[in-house]
Amino acid sequence: MSTIAASSLRARFRRLARRWTASEEGVAAVEFGLIVPIMAVMFIGAVELSQAITVDRRVTQVATATADLVARFTPPPNGANGISQTEITDIMKVGGYILSPYSANPLKIVLRGVSSSPTSATNTKQAWICTYTGAGNSLSCSCTNTTYSLPANMVTTLDSVVISEVTYNYKPLVFDYFMKSMGTGGGPAGTHLMKETAILKPRSQNINLLQTSNTPCPAPTY
Repeated sequence: MSTIAASSLRARFRRLARRWTASEEGVAAVEFGLIVPIMAVMFIGAVELSQAITVDRRVTQVATATADLVARFTPPPNGANGISQTEITDIMKVGGYILSPYSANPLKIVLRGVSSSPTSATNTKQAWICTYTGAGNSLSCSCTNTTYSLPANMVTTLDSVVISEVTYNYKPLVFDYFMKSMGTGGGPAGTHLMKETAILKPRSQNINLLQTSNTPCPAPTY
């Protein structure tokens, strides 16, 4: 190849290189391809976070509502001195209504009746406990006489409180795919465990639980 031909070829390549580096065709498509995945993750993440916050707030509402409804209970005139398990079940079902339209199956509510001794505010006992699971609307209750610790200065002597402990295994819309091998907050794989506890004092008197025989649970011994 002659020197003139080689020089001409090099000049042509330089012109093509300048045209290629100066060309802006396809820039928008490249930028779009780079930005879309990031924007998609941000959008899905915003939706997931919004729903998670909504469910978490409703879990809080379930705890406060169930504790408040039990704390408001007043035995009817000439009725048994205690709240029946049928009434407890109806109150528990309120939790499912509050969570709607989200599934109530992962919902679990534990209600406790705790009272203090006549001589010591720090000597507190759990008189009864009821556990409700949203799956199947199942309720199990029992009378107990076990020690239960309360936060400091929560009660005085011969006092009582109603405690509602709510847990909910929240399953994300999309990100559960990345959580299939693990759970967060102590929940099973693919879920995030949400928890809330509400402690309220009865409006009028100590709330006792009626057994299936319609007799109140025995008073705790201190």
